[in-house]
Amino acid sequence: MKNPTLGIVMIIKNEEKNLGNILLDIRDVVDEICIVDTGSSDGTVALAESFGARIEHFPWCNDFSAARNHSLACAQSDYLLWLDADDRIDETGRETLQALKSSLRPGKDRAYMLKILGRSKDMPDTLSYQTRIIPNRDSVRFEGRVHEQILPSLKKSGVTVEPVDITIMHTGYHDPDARRAKARRNLDILTDELKAGKDTASQHFFIAMACIGMEDYGRCIEHIYQARRKRTDEDWLHFSYTISTDCLLRLGRTDEARREISGGIARFRNSPLLHYYLGLVCMRAGQFTEAAEAFGEAASLPQRIDSYPTPPDLNAVLLLWHGKALEHAGKTEKAIGVYTRALESGNRQKPLYHALGMALLQAGRIDEALLHLSRAKDLSESTDNALWLSLARIHRHLKHHEQARSLYLDVLHEIPEHLFALAGVVNTSVELDDVGAFLDALERLLIILDIPVPEAAIDSLVECSALCMNVADRLKSSNEQAAAQQLAETALRLDAANSGAHLFLADLFAEQGNTVRMLASLEMALKCGAGNQEILTRIDLARQTLGKKS
Repeated sequence: MKNPTLGIVMIIKNEEKNLGNILLDIRDVVDEICIVDTGSSDGTVALAESFGARIEHFPWCNDFSAARNHSLACAQSDYLLWLDADDRIDETGRETLQALKSSLRPGKDRAYMLKILGRSKDMPDTLSYQTRIIPNRDSVRFEGRVHEQILPSLKKSGVTVEPVDITIMHTGYHDPDARRAKARRNLDILTDELKAGKDTASQHFFIAMACIGMEDYGRCIEHIYQARRKRTDEDWLHFSYTISTDCLLRLGRTDEARREISGGIARFRNSPLLHYYLGLVCMRAGQFTEAAEAFGEAASLPQRIDSYPTPPDLNAVLLLWHGKALEHAGKTEKAIGVYTRALESGNRQKPLYHALGMALLQAGRIDEALLHLSRAKDLSESTDNALWLSLARIHRHLKHHEQARSLYLDVLHEIPEHLFALAGVVNTSVELDDVGAFLDALERLLIILDIPVPEAAIDSLVECSALCMNVADRLKSSNEQAAAQQLAETALRLDAANSGAHLFLADLFAEQGNTVRMLASLEMALKCGAGNQEILTRIDLARQTLGKKS
C-alpha cells in the first residue's frame, strides 16, 4: 500500500523577505508545496516558484478562512501542514516530522497539534499547541474570517486530534505599530460579523483579543464577560482569566483582579498559570507573603501546554517570581535558596543567575554575587545596563577598577549620556591615574548638566575636587543621588581634606537612613575644618528623624 503523502499549504502576500527561510526548512520533507498568493507586488511569487511550489491566486476579501480553504482545495496530498511565511522549523523538528510522515494513517482520520513557539524581538516568548497537520478531506475546512478555526470541522468529521513533539517557531510582528494595525483590522472584521448576527461566545472572545491588541482594556474585559455568559465549555475559557486579570491590573483595579483570578482558580484549581497570575496580583497589592505562597503553589503543579499562549519556560519564571516575592517580604536567605534550587534543577537561565547574584549582593556575600552576576553577563546577548552596573559596583568594591571602568564604558556605548556610568568612569579613572579619561568624562558631565566648563586650566587636585563637587551638587538636585555619591567620593580621593564633600556625603547617608556612615562623615568633616554649627545641625536633624521613626 502506498504511504500517505504530506504537503504544505500557505497563504501569502508580499513575503519575499521571509518565505525563503521556511521553504528551505521544509522542502526536503514534504511531497507538495501549494501556495495561495493574495496579491503580492514584490518578488514573492517568483521566489515560491523557484522552490517548485504550485501557485494559485486568490483575491483578498478580508476572510482568512476563505483564503486558507482555497489552499486546501487546491492541494492534492493526503495530509496537509499549514504554515505561515514567518514560521521556521529547525533540524530536530524536521527529523520528527519525517518520522511522523512515515506513520500517517491511510484512512485520513487523524490530525496533529504542533507546538508553536511565538518569538518577537520586543515581546516575551510564548508557547502553545495549534492543530497544524490535517487530513485532506472535503469536510475539513477552516471557519471564521479572522482567528480561523479548524477544530470545529475536525470534530464534526470524527477526526481524532493528537499532540506531537514538533515545534514551529512563529516570528510574527516585531513592531508595536504593526501589531496594533493587525488588531485594528481584526477588530473591524469581527465587529462587522457581530453586527451581521454572529453573536457567539467565541466571537466575543476574539473581539476581546483584538481589543487588548488595541490597548482598549476596558472593552476587552466587557467582551470576555459576554463570552463567558454565553458558554463556559470553550477551549479559551482557561486563558480568558489571564487576559481579564491582566487588563484589570493595567487599569489599576487590583481588588477586581484578585476576585477575577480567584474565580479562575476555583474552576481550574491545578492551573500553574492561574496561580502565577494570583501571585502577580498579590505583588501589585504589596502582599508579598501571599504572593510567595501563590508562586510556590504554581511551581509545585504539573506544567501544561494549552491551545493559547503561555511562557515556554513557565517553571523558571515561577521560581524567579517566587524568589522576588520572598525578597520583598524581607526573606532574602529563603529567596537565595529558591534561586539556587532553580539553577540546580537545570533552569540555567540568565534572569535566575542575575536574581541570585543580586540577592547575594544584598546579603553581603560579595564573591558569590560576583560569580553569579558574571555568569548572567556571559549569557547576555547584548549589554544589560542594570546587570553591567551591578557588576561594576562589585568590581569597584573589590578595587578591580579596570574591570569596573570597562563595564561603565560598555553602558556608555549604548547610552552616551548615562550619568551614573559617566560618574563611574570619573571615579575609576582617578583610581587608575588616567588623567585624560578622567577629564574627558568630567567634561561630558559638565556639558550634560549645563555647568560652565572652566576656561582656565585646572592646575591642582584641590581644584579638580571642587569641580567634582559642583557636578555632585547638580546631580543631587537632579535626583541622581547614586551618581552624586560617586562624584563626592571621587572629590575626596582627589582632596581628602574637602570638608564640603564630607558634609555632602553625610547628607546623602542621612537620606538613606545610614546613621553610622553619616556620623563617620561628620567626624571627618569636623577634622577637615567644618564648622561646629554645621555638624550639630545635622546631628539634631538625625536625632529628630530617628525619634519620628521610633
